[in-house]
Amino acid sequence: MNTLFLGIRVLHVLAAALWLGSVAFVAFVLMPAMERSGPAGDRIMGAMHRGGLGPYFGSISGVTVLSGLYLYWRFTAGFDPSISGSLGGIAFGTGGALGLIAGILGGSVVGRSATKAATLGESLDGIKDAARRSAVEAEIRKHKQRMVSVGRLVVGLLVITITLMAVGHYV
Repeated sequence: MNTLFLGIRVLHVLAAALWLGSVAFVAFVLMPAMERSGPAGDRIMGAMHRGGLGPYFGSISGVTVLSGLYLYWRFTAGFDPSISGSLGGIAFGTGGALGLIAGILGGSVVGRSATKAATLGESLDGIKDAARRSAVEAEIRKHKQRMVSVGRLVVGLLVITITLMAVGHYV
């Protein structure tokens, strides 16, 4: 085995672990705590968004997916159908497809909802009209609920993905 392959495999495993751990923490711990915090939680979300949470998730999911594509290409000797159709190839391929779906959902649904919720949360201080403020708070809650529900789906997909990757060499 060459150093490049091992380096990419280590990078892939570490990025996947960071991705799953971060998504699980946000979906199961951080978002519910921020929801219980009310408007203060909305401000925290805005600060986290400005602090680079979106690019963090984009980079670790992107590194995981791209390094996984390389590893799958190498495992299947350039996507050879006879290897891709083996049990190991199917396990790695299915896991990779689910990981890709998780990345797409994370970026397109969770990321977009986070941006909208953070932007709306930052605008709350300037809204004095109670009815308008209530409407904006309801919109924020809608986006946060979408983030949590789709984030939990992403966690499930990543757990299945990592399980398939863990057993791929042994089936």
